[in-house]
Amino acid sequence: MKQPLKIAHASDVHLDTDYFGGEENRASRDHCREIFQRLLEEISAERPHLFLLPGDLFDSNRATDDTIRWSMEKLGALPFPVAMIPGNHDCLEEGSIFKRYDFCKIPNMEMLLAGEGETVELPALGAAIWGKGMVEHSTEFQPLDGLPPAGEGRWNLAMGHGIYVGREGMGYRSSPVEAKQISRSGYDYIALGHHHALLDVSANGTPAYYCGSPVPISPERHGTWLLVELEEGRPATVTVRTLEHS
Repeated sequence: MKQPLKIAHASDVHLDTDYFGGEENRASRDHCREIFQRLLEEISAERPHLFLLPGDLFDSNRATDDTIRWSMEKLGALPFPVAMIPGNHDCLEEGSIFKRYDFCKIPNMEMLLAGEGETVELPALGAAIWGKGMVEHSTEFQPLDGLPPAGEGRWNLAMGHGIYVGREGMGYRSSPVEAKQISRSGYDYIALGHHHALLDVSANGTPAYYCGSPVPISPERHGTWLLVELEEGRPATVTVRTLEHS
């Protein structure tokens, strides 16, 4: 029998954003750091077994060394495992943060970087996590393509970073996520990143969600993250958590 599993799911923090430029840009960078710190505090208060971060922790591969080291320290201080994949903003292009800094050296960290996808086993949790590293945000890259069959006797989790195209097909969209890839997976939870607003794309009994961003998309909105609870024989419980900002 599988033990219950509590998962925190957050993405698209965009540390070191350089959207504005000048003094406003520096203020925005500090704000994103404050939000990330508050996010980790709120997640820790829920005492999850696992934290899934499906991409765009950083706004670009030009993030400062200070911010990168700061984020590694904060993630490493968490008392539970963290699994992460690159997003389109911090992809595995030349000069990638994840090529310059070895996040796998963080004791509680699992980085899934293989371009064809890879599975990480977490025996203590009775879980396995699949994900792949994005080299380029393009129509050729499909975040959930190659998802292996669900294993028996464990929690099967996956992460992906890309845009949801539903049942209309991939078309011209970069890094497309299709409904059929979710519906045929048989996985227990698929954690998605890229959309900055909360989006439920569950299909055929497989819970799949975009958690939104902890950074609000407008002054009238709150940032969001998800708390997911899995218990054998019961549907997944997915609770939206809003992040209050000062």
